[in-house]
Amino acid sequence: MRLQLTAKEVKHSTLINHNAKLWCAENWEYLTKTNTPLINVNSSSKIEKGKKLNIATAILYLQPADLVATETLCAGADLFGCKEGCLISSGQLGMLQGKNASTKRTVLYLLERDRFMRVLGAEIEMHSANHGDTLAVRLNGTSDIDFNAFIQSKPHIQFYDYTKIYYRMKSNKLANYDLTFSGSANGDKVLKITARAIKNGFRTVLAMNTAESKGEYKMPSKLDLIPLVNMDETDVRFKDASNAVGVLKRKGSNKVERARDELQDGFFFNQSNFNKLAELVSN
Repeated sequence: MRLQLTAKEVKHSTLINHNAKLWCAENWEYLTKTNTPLINVNSSSKIEKGKKLNIATAILYLQPADLVATETLCAGADLFGCKEGCLISSGQLGMLQGKNASTKRTVLYLLERDRFMRVLGAEIEMHSANHGDTLAVRLNGTSDIDFNAFIQSKPHIQFYDYTKIYYRMKSNKLANYDLTFSGSANGDKVLKITARAIKNGFRTVLAMNTAESKGEYKMPSKLDLIPLVNMDETDVRFKDASNAVGVLKRKGSNKVERARDELQDGFFFNQSNFNKLAELVSN
């Protein structure tokens, strides 16, 4: 897909921020002349691990929060403290080609929403024709947008996402949409929200402040009496139990950053606030 708006229309848009407009001007030919797919199948190493479960995952990567948008695409980003550690800055997504592709998609999503959704739907149907019932689609790879109306229009497709919006977990009634709550340790308020999700039986994932490198602690195997699932094995969350609680290693960080975050609260769970969560869950 490529942008069809004029440079003047982009310049005067209130939907993208100043830095995004500068990027558009500098990458105008790429934005308007080059056709690029919106969603790809098995586009990362973790997604590819789903192949062993006979699942082909298509995932949409946008620029999160307010990196491009004037109104955040991740409503829980500030409260949950996940902006700095967002996976958009790591791996292939953090490389220039990946950043440009996700920025372009986000500009297209914001400025040509109806056309974006039509093209996205056509691409998903193409992947469905190629992969049949093995296809699973994750629209919020690096965002937290309410795509419910779109998902409801495609009942023959399995969708899944992670979300930091607790209400979305409670209100989701779509049979073809599986959600996992993304917990956080960014202060007492979100610790309580995370504990509530676990106690109410919503599948929850906890990103731990360790890469298990030399000198670092191993990821925990239990939360009080709750066995923890290793959610680094695959990204196919809808195959987990609906009330499963899992852990992920921290990605895209170094030992200095992880040592710092052992001494303070943030999105990633350190040993101290993990113990606080265990107390909240057990009470």
